[in-house]
Amino acid sequence: MANVQVIEAKSARQLKRRVGVYVRVSTDSDDQQNSYESQIKHYTALIEKHTDWELVDVYADEGITGTKLDRRDDFLRMMRDARRGKLDTVLVKSVSRFARNTKDCLQALRELTLLGVALRFDRENLDTETLTTELMVSVSGSLAQEESISMSQNMRWSYQKRMQSGRFITCNAPFGY
Repeated sequence: MANVQVIEAKSARQLKRRVGVYVRVSTDSDDQQNSYESQIKHYTALIEKHTDWELVDVYADEGITGTKLDRRDDFLRMMRDARRGKLDTVLVKSVSRFARNTKDCLQALRELTLLGVALRFDRENLDTETLTTELMVSVSGSLAQEESISMSQNMRWSYQKRMQSGRFITCNAPFGY
């Protein structure tokens, strides 16, 4: 006699796409604060417009660099929720908001893909649900990493030049003074 497996019907709640939003700004400046708030407002409004979407949570790291994952508490919380099966999609403004380190970006992207969680990056118009390769995300991630390195080098160069000319002014004395 054949075994019959009964597959339970999904409830209406299970049919909704469970969407999370990841927001990150790297400084506490007023401009960044406005960007932070406007990103949250934009994405929550976008999710409300889709009757088949349900907002799971807004994961927001404020005043945190995108080059290291270990300091980004809400990014790590988002990854834990994805591992627990709480998310179907994560909306992000851009790849540079998601990560400024190519290795971390690809590692998170691959893990989320294996978990069945799609990433949607607005600025680059990328959706991992429809991408056949991760090439576009990796290129964008590499560019974000290089931009971060370049900004850091430019700031160091600026500090050195101002120190050499005697115009270096800071709110804190340099180390050793």
